[in-house]
Amino acid sequence: MDFKLFLLGTSPFGAVNETLLMKEYFKLVKLLKPYRHLLVLSFVLIIIYSACNAASIYLSIPLLKTLFTGTPTDLSVLPSQNFFDALRQSVDKWIFAGSDKYSALVKVCLLLFSAYLLKNIFAFMQGILTQYVEKSLITDLRRRMFEKFNSLSLKYFNERRSGDIVSRFITDVNTIQNTVSVTFTDLIKQPVLIVTFLTMAFLISWKLTLISMITVPLSVLLIIFLGKKLKKYSIRVQEKLGEFTSVISENIYGGKIIRAFGMEEFEKKRFEFKLKDYFRSLMKSAVYNDMTRPLTEIVSVALGVFIIWYAGKEIFSGNSLAPEEFIGFLLIIFQLMSPIKDFSSVSNRIQESYASANRIFEIIDAKPDIEDKPNARDKTGFDRSIEFKNVSFTYNSVDRMILDSVNIKIAKNENIAIVGLSGAGKSTMVDLLPRFYDVTSGDIEIDGVNIKDIKISSLRNLFGIVTQEIILFNDTIRNNIAYGQEHIPEADIVNAAKNANAHDFIVNTEKGYDTVIGERGLRLSGGQKQRIAIARALLKNAPIMILDEATSSLDTESEHLIQEAIERLMLNRTSIVIAHRLSTIKDADRIVVVDGGKITSVGTHDELLKDEKSIYKKLYEMQFG
Repeated sequence: MDFKLFLLGTSPFGAVNETLLMKEYFKLVKLLKPYRHLLVLSFVLIIIYSACNAASIYLSIPLLKTLFTGTPTDLSVLPSQNFFDALRQSVDKWIFAGSDKYSALVKVCLLLFSAYLLKNIFAFMQGILTQYVEKSLITDLRRRMFEKFNSLSLKYFNERRSGDIVSRFITDVNTIQNTVSVTFTDLIKQPVLIVTFLTMAFLISWKLTLISMITVPLSVLLIIFLGKKLKKYSIRVQEKLGEFTSVISENIYGGKIIRAFGMEEFEKKRFEFKLKDYFRSLMKSAVYNDMTRPLTEIVSVALGVFIIWYAGKEIFSGNSLAPEEFIGFLLIIFQLMSPIKDFSSVSNRIQESYASANRIFEIIDAKPDIEDKPNARDKTGFDRSIEFKNVSFTYNSVDRMILDSVNIKIAKNENIAIVGLSGAGKSTMVDLLPRFYDVTSGDIEIDGVNIKDIKISSLRNLFGIVTQEIILFNDTIRNNIAYGQEHIPEADIVNAAKNANAHDFIVNTEKGYDTVIGERGLRLSGGQKQRIAIARALLKNAPIMILDEATSSLDTESEHLIQEAIERLMLNRTSIVIAHRLSTIKDADRIVVVDGGKITSVGTHDELLKDEKSIYKKLYEMQFG
């Protein structure tokens, strides 16, 4: 039987699946390289533990001799046939030589206690080492996932459910932790114990030992069958978990809409359907997983009963096996059951981890769509202009063009407004500037330098961004304004808040700037969140400002306060404003009208109103009659 096939639990014909499984498995093993010295020490402790464990079982033989047969035959005259015989004779001499039965009993008890004490001490040390390696590995995995997570483009997340991604960080990584335990405990410890016990059993009675080894191929055949089923359902379990976790995330995020439309019962049914689907997959996986141990044990017990019958026949016929040796042999064989059962579950647990490993490495191995060129350079300032040169963009090659041959030049300190119908491509234009996405064709240049030749971090430092959907964090108001700037002076934070018309409402909150605003800033109103975002952009003090419909969903009072703050934000800066309310952009230097991914007209407010066919004039009349 091929050991690789045993681990895989698949048939020899499933070469593709085996290759994929082993590839993912050994990726995990490679991550353990920094802890190799601890793993070597753990292996040494396993060897010592196994020796102590074997000694504790072997000592049952002299104990039985002491209690039931008295002092054995003088072993000094018997030739030592092998190392085991020599060791056994040495132990017996030390226990029985010149001792009465009580003294021999005391010696056996001391040896037995010492063996069990050392066995448990070394088991504890080995367990702690394994736990340290396990916890370190999952910490490293989550760190690497998060580092890659933040290097991926927005396109990656647009194509995946947030609940599914979160489950990879939590559930899948925890599943991998169990695989480490399998690899460096069961995959090493249990075989060492099995070999140790089989060696002892073989030296006591090779006939009985050969009979007992029938259980191994039977167990392996069971494992191969169950492993194939388990792998199938383990993958399905992870998929179903991601689906119902995604429903939870959507219900948290969309709670207001759900209640507004009275869809609580609908969402309850949707969640119940996903939950039951997950439960069914979970139970099928559990059935095949939990079936391995009892089936293996039934095979082992059946074999043990047969051994008892055969050995009893040997003893009754007066053959070489002594009664105390037979009882010691039985103890050894039954001690074999636990490591065999644990070892038999190795394949199943590796099968379970395959789906998780695959999902984790999908993130870790994901190649960022947007990354720095090898010779990318820093750019610390903005001096002349931004230029779109024949820029086209589509999210996927088969999709319609979101932008089609866009050409426009924006001068330094110019205030540009972009307007158009929903889906015209306005937000996509500004998303291309900081390289949230890359152009499909054409070029974007800043001061004559293609933005792909500028380091991403340096490029994004040139932009301050305020969007309609404000992203705030479950932290204090101070930390949200100073986001990522740990040593910013308090006076600068307060000044930014004042310029954003946010200071007055901040000081009236429960703890002022130290008030925690809740997840997504739920403790603040829409206008308050918007002003915090403007204060954050002001504090960043970037030379180019992007405002994507920053006032579209506000009441009149909030709009007035925010419009004042925006005017301060745009002062002496280049600004690009996407506007829904045309009243907010009447004073823009130029208004760019986008329709169907193309720029259809450019001009001032007055110039565009004079064009009877202009989309801008139609939009204006729709808003103001």
